[in-house]
Amino acid sequence: DPVEFTSKLLGFKLEIDNMVEKSFQNDIKFQKNRDVSFQNFMNKCSMTPHFIAAYCDNEFKKGLKGVNEAETNSRLDAIIRLFCCLHGRDIFIRAYTKHLSSRLLNKSFLSKDAEELMLQKLKVECGHNVVNKLASMFNDINLSKDLMNEFKGTSSCKEIQQSGVDFTAEVLTNGHWPEQAQAACTLPQEMKTLTMKFE
Repeated sequence: DPVEFTSKLLGFKLEIDNMVEKSFQNDIKFQKNRDVSFQNFMNKCSMTPHFIAAYCDNEFKKGLKGVNEAETNSRLDAIIRLFCCLHGRDIFIRAYTKHLSSRLLNKSFLSKDAEELMLQKLKVECGHNVVNKLASMFNDINLSKDLMNEFKGTSSCKEIQQSGVDFTAEVLTNGHWPEQAQAACTLPQEMKTLTMKFE
Protein backbone atom coordinates (compact mmCIF):
# COMPACT_ATOMS: atom_id res chain seq x y z
CA ASP A 1 0.00 0.00 0.00
CA PRO A 2 1.70 3.25 -1.18
CA VAL A 3 0.23 5.39 1.62
CA GLU A 4 1.23 2.97 4.41
CA PHE A 5 4.66 2.42 2.81
CA THR A 6 5.39 6.17 2.63
CA SER A 7 3.94 6.85 6.10
CA LYS A 8 6.33 4.30 7.60
CA LEU A 9 9.20 5.72 5.55
CA LEU A 10 8.42 9.23 6.83
CA GLY A 11 8.23 7.97 10.41
CA PHE A 12 11.55 6.16 10.10
CA LYS A 13 13.22 9.21 8.49
CA LEU A 14 11.99 11.40 11.37
CA GLU A 15 13.31 8.91 13.94
CA ILE A 16 16.77 8.81 12.28
CA ASP A 17 16.86 12.63 11.89
CA ASN A 18 16.02 13.08 15.58
CA MET A 19 18.72 10.59 16.55
CA VAL A 20 21.39 12.45 14.56
CA GLU A 21 20.22 15.81 15.95
CA LYS A 22 19.82 14.88 19.64
CA SER A 23 22.38 12.12 20.15
CA PHE A 24 25.11 13.40 17.82
CA GLN A 25 24.49 17.18 17.83
CA ASN A 26 23.97 17.15 14.03
CA ASP A 27 27.62 16.27 13.44
CA ILE A 28 28.31 16.65 9.71
CA LYS A 29 29.82 13.15 9.39
CA PHE A 30 26.74 11.58 10.92
CA GLN A 31 24.52 13.66 8.63
CA LYS A 32 26.42 12.51 5.52
CA ASN A 33 26.37 8.85 6.54
CA ARG A 34 22.70 9.05 7.45
CA ASP A 35 21.88 10.50 4.02
CA VAL A 36 23.91 7.90 2.11
CA SER A 37 22.50 5.01 4.16
CA PHE A 38 18.93 6.24 3.84
CA GLN A 39 19.29 6.72 0.09
CA ASN A 40 20.66 3.18 -0.34
CA PHE A 41 17.89 1.77 1.84
CA MET A 42 14.85 3.52 0.37
CA ASN A 43 15.93 3.20 -3.26
CA LYS A 44 16.22 -0.60 -3.07
CA CYS A 45 12.49 -0.65 -3.87
CA SER A 46 12.00 0.45 -7.49
CA MET A 47 8.44 1.56 -6.68
CA THR A 48 9.49 4.14 -4.06
CA PRO A 49 9.12 7.20 -6.39
CA HIS A 50 5.64 6.02 -7.47
CA PHE A 51 4.61 5.34 -3.87
CA ILE A 52 5.72 8.77 -2.64
CA ALA A 53 3.83 10.43 -5.52
CA ALA A 54 0.71 8.39 -4.65
CA TYR A 55 1.11 9.40 -1.00
CA CYS A 56 1.24 13.08 -2.05
CA ASP A 57 -1.93 12.56 -4.08
CA ASN A 58 -3.67 11.08 -1.04
CA GLU A 59 -2.50 13.98 1.15
CA PHE A 60 -3.80 16.61 -1.27
CA LYS A 61 -7.13 14.81 -1.70
CA LYS A 62 -7.94 14.00 1.94
CA GLY A 63 -4.86 13.75 4.20
CA LEU A 64 -4.54 17.50 4.73
CA LYS A 65 -8.24 18.01 5.51
CA GLY A 66 -8.64 20.20 8.59
CA VAL A 67 -4.86 20.62 8.95
CA ASN A 68 -3.61 24.12 9.76
CA GLU A 69 -1.06 26.03 7.68
CA ALA A 70 1.94 25.34 9.94
CA GLU A 71 1.22 21.59 10.08
CA THR A 72 0.67 21.48 6.29
CA ASN A 73 4.05 23.17 5.78
CA SER A 74 5.72 20.70 8.16
CA ARG A 75 4.19 17.66 6.41
CA LEU A 76 5.18 18.92 2.97
CA ASP A 77 8.73 19.57 4.24
CA ALA A 78 8.92 15.94 5.42
CA ILE A 79 7.88 14.75 1.94
CA ILE A 80 10.51 17.00 0.33
CA ARG A 81 13.20 15.55 2.64
CA LEU A 82 12.24 12.09 1.34
CA PHE A 83 12.24 13.40 -2.23
CA CYS A 84 15.84 14.64 -1.72
CA CYS A 85 16.88 11.04 -0.97
CA LEU A 86 15.32 9.67 -4.17
CA HIS A 87 17.48 8.44 -7.03
CA GLY A 88 14.52 8.37 -9.43
CA ARG A 89 13.44 11.98 -9.09
CA ASP A 90 12.33 12.18 -12.71
CA ILE A 91 10.09 9.12 -12.14
CA PHE A 92 8.54 10.85 -9.12
CA ILE A 93 7.96 14.07 -11.11
CA ARG A 94 6.22 12.14 -13.92
CA ALA A 95 3.98 10.28 -11.46
CA TYR A 96 3.32 13.47 -9.47
CA THR A 97 2.38 15.33 -12.69
CA LYS A 98 -0.10 12.60 -13.62
CA HIS A 99 -1.74 12.72 -10.18
CA LEU A 100 -1.78 16.54 -10.21
CA SER A 101 -3.47 16.64 -13.63
CA SER A 102 -6.17 14.29 -12.36
CA ARG A 103 -6.72 16.42 -9.22
CA LEU A 104 -6.96 19.63 -11.25
CA LEU A 105 -9.31 18.28 -13.92
CA ASN A 106 -11.56 16.46 -11.42
CA LYS A 107 -11.42 19.36 -8.90
CA SER A 108 -10.51 16.81 -6.22
CA PHE A 109 -7.80 18.77 -4.36
CA LEU A 110 -8.45 20.14 -0.87
CA SER A 111 -6.39 23.31 -0.97
CA LYS A 112 -4.98 25.27 -3.86
CA ASP A 113 -2.60 27.01 -1.42
CA ALA A 114 -1.15 23.67 -0.31
CA GLU A 115 -0.71 22.59 -3.94
CA GLU A 116 1.13 25.82 -4.77
CA LEU A 117 3.27 25.54 -1.62
CA MET A 118 4.39 22.08 -2.76
CA LEU A 119 5.33 23.54 -6.17
CA GLN A 120 7.48 26.19 -4.46
CA LYS A 121 9.27 23.51 -2.45
CA LEU A 122 9.83 21.37 -5.55
CA LYS A 123 11.15 24.42 -7.42
CA VAL A 124 13.87 24.87 -4.76
CA GLU A 125 14.99 21.23 -5.21
CA CYS A 126 14.48 20.73 -8.96
CA GLY A 127 14.78 24.17 -10.49
CA HIS A 128 12.40 26.41 -12.40
CA ASN A 129 12.30 24.39 -15.66
CA VAL A 130 10.99 21.19 -14.05
CA VAL A 131 8.27 22.95 -12.07
CA ASN A 132 7.34 25.35 -14.89
CA LYS A 133 5.13 22.72 -16.58
CA LEU A 134 3.35 22.01 -13.30
CA ALA A 135 2.74 25.73 -12.72
CA SER A 136 1.39 26.14 -16.26
CA MET A 137 -1.22 23.47 -15.50
CA PHE A 138 -2.63 25.74 -12.77
CA ASN A 139 -2.63 28.66 -15.24
CA ASP A 140 -4.56 26.56 -17.78
CA ILE A 141 -7.24 25.73 -15.21
CA ASN A 142 -7.62 29.39 -14.19
CA LEU A 143 -7.78 30.58 -17.82
CA SER A 144 -10.28 27.84 -18.69
CA LYS A 145 -12.51 28.95 -15.83
CA ASP A 146 -12.48 32.54 -17.12
CA LEU A 147 -13.08 31.35 -20.68
CA MET A 148 -16.08 29.23 -19.62
CA ASN A 149 -17.59 32.14 -17.68
CA GLU A 150 -17.19 34.32 -20.78
CA PHE A 151 -18.72 31.64 -23.02
CA LYS A 152 -21.66 31.01 -20.71
CA GLY A 153 -22.52 34.69 -20.98
CA THR A 154 -23.03 34.45 -24.76
CA SER A 155 -26.52 34.16 -26.28
CA SER A 156 -25.63 31.07 -28.35
CA CYS A 157 -24.63 29.15 -25.22
CA LYS A 158 -27.80 30.18 -23.36
CA GLU A 159 -30.00 29.04 -26.27
CA ILE A 160 -28.48 25.56 -26.32
CA GLN A 161 -28.43 25.22 -22.54
CA GLN A 162 -32.19 25.80 -22.51
CA SER A 163 -32.45 22.41 -24.23
CA GLY A 164 -30.95 20.82 -21.08
CA VAL A 165 -27.32 20.44 -22.15
CA ASP A 166 -24.67 21.44 -19.60
CA PHE A 167 -21.21 22.01 -21.05
CA THR A 168 -17.80 22.55 -19.47
CA ALA A 169 -14.48 22.61 -21.33
CA GLU A 170 -10.87 22.83 -20.20
CA VAL A 171 -8.38 24.34 -22.64
CA LEU A 172 -4.98 22.78 -21.91
CA THR A 173 -1.54 23.76 -23.21
CA ASN A 174 -0.15 21.02 -25.42
CA GLY A 175 2.98 19.40 -23.99
CA HIS A 176 2.42 20.58 -20.42
CA TRP A 177 -0.10 17.91 -19.45
CA PRO A 178 0.44 14.12 -19.35
CA GLU A 179 -0.67 12.60 -22.63
CA GLN A 180 -3.79 10.48 -22.47
CA ALA A 181 -5.31 8.25 -25.12
CA GLN A 182 -8.37 9.96 -26.56
CA ALA A 183 -11.58 8.12 -25.80
CA ALA A 184 -13.42 7.16 -28.97
CA CYS A 185 -16.94 8.57 -28.69
CA THR A 186 -19.60 9.96 -30.96
CA LEU A 187 -21.02 13.23 -29.66
CA PRO A 188 -24.78 13.84 -29.89
CA GLN A 189 -25.78 16.65 -32.24
CA GLU A 190 -26.55 19.05 -29.37
CA MET A 191 -23.04 18.59 -27.98
CA LYS A 192 -21.47 18.94 -31.45
CA THR A 193 -23.27 22.24 -31.98
CA LEU A 194 -22.20 23.51 -28.57
CA THR A 195 -18.61 22.39 -29.15
CA MET A 196 -18.45 24.20 -32.50
CA LYS A 197 -19.83 27.39 -30.95
CA PHE A 198 -17.31 27.16 -28.11
CA GLU A 199 -14.43 26.67 -30.58
